[in-house]
Amino acid sequence: MPLFNKKFESKPIPARVSRCNIGFPVVNEDIEDFRNISLSLGNKKLRFADGIWMHSAHKADVDDMLRLNKKFRALEEENNMCNLKIEVMLDLLAEHATELNDLKPKEKCKPKEQLVQRPI
Repeated sequence: MPLFNKKFESKPIPARVSRCNIGFPVVNEDIEDFRNISLSLGNKKLRFADGIWMHSAHKADVDDMLRLNKKFRALEEENNMCNLKIEVMLDLLAEHATELNDLKPKEKCKPKEQLVQRPI
């Protein structure tokens, strides 16, 4: 018996070569059937769309609601981007204004002799 034997090493699992449900037909389910889930509770009808339940009598109402929600999200993102651009521009303007204000007192403090241009 070797000294460093890999006693607890897992053995490779053989690949499956056949289906478990032998004798039964292959299930061919269309995923679109599960995207349109509706629930009727008395006189109210709910539809599951985009991860939430919506009260709706017609499928077109749900489609309109989804379209409007997507547009709303896109407009919110655009609004956030515009607000960010405005903040950056205001920061740049404030920085530039402070640089100009720092230069103005230096010009006022210079002696008059330096301000007068001497002919060469």
